[in-house]
Amino acid sequence: MNRIRFGVFDHIEHLPGVPLHALYEGRLQQMEALDEAGFFAYHLAEHHTPAVHSMAPSQNVFLSAAAQRTKRLRFGPGVYVLPLHHPLRLIEEVSMLDHLSGGRLLTTQTFRDYFRSEIIRATEGIAVRDVTLLFTDLKGSTALYERIGDLNAYMLVQRHFEELQAVTVKHRGAVTKTIGDAVMAAFLDPADAVRAALEMREAIERLNRDRVQRDFVLKIGLHRGAAIAVTLNERLDYFGQTVNIAARVQNLAGGDEIWMTDDVHAAPGVDGVLQSLAVQRSEAELKGVAGAVPVYRV
Repeated sequence: MNRIRFGVFDHIEHLPGVPLHALYEGRLQQMEALDEAGFFAYHLAEHHTPAVHSMAPSQNVFLSAAAQRTKRLRFGPGVYVLPLHHPLRLIEEVSMLDHLSGGRLLTTQTFRDYFRSEIIRATEGIAVRDVTLLFTDLKGSTALYERIGDLNAYMLVQRHFEELQAVTVKHRGAVTKTIGDAVMAAFLDPADAVRAALEMREAIERLNRDRVQRDFVLKIGLHRGAAIAVTLNERLDYFGQTVNIAARVQNLAGGDEIWMTDDVHAAPGVDGVLQSLAVQRSEAELKGVAGAVPVYRV
């Protein structure tokens, strides 16, 4: 059963007779109380007119302060007035805020779903210095469609998508797109991506317990590096060699296997995630990549 999560949507309204610094301090104290009470998120809208009685012209500034006063509460910028922001500056500030908050900014799946084509035009691609990409695929899906029919197979594949997206969001990632029965997801932290991959494998195994036979056999690949972020088909997407390598590493995987490059395996925190698991190192020739690439199978 899915849990219900509660959050707060705020404008930081003006209070007559209350100095602005005291108003902000009072809100920060309220956020500390929300954090202690177990609320999931705090959403703040951006406004630049006294007509709405809002004193929050910059969510990023206020949420940066809130990040230092709370531990678990997630932050959701409700509205960015995009004509007042340069796209590059906005993305950089959002990234800073996410790091200052320890990854608690809802700029993952929520940010993508809310902003869509307003983020980055295809002609204004932005270089992302460090992103971890995860690709999945279902082994034997063609035979599944043949065996149980298109409609039944489609419904099963959609159920598998729902499971993978839930795991991705849980580990602070975002599903970039689905291709057939494959998923591409992005993470800021490589360790989060590895945790997600392991939990995806467990989630798919749970789905198989309800089936007469193992209809779901997942293959996963991960790679970390730089990419170009653009918006296509109203979705934020990534392009470049990092994407190509991640997809080809996934092609190395057999059923129920997770493969990753050394860029992911050597990242901080990943060794702790994998310490209780059997990991096999090898080298692989990847199309379009010069020389053998160190890879790890889990």
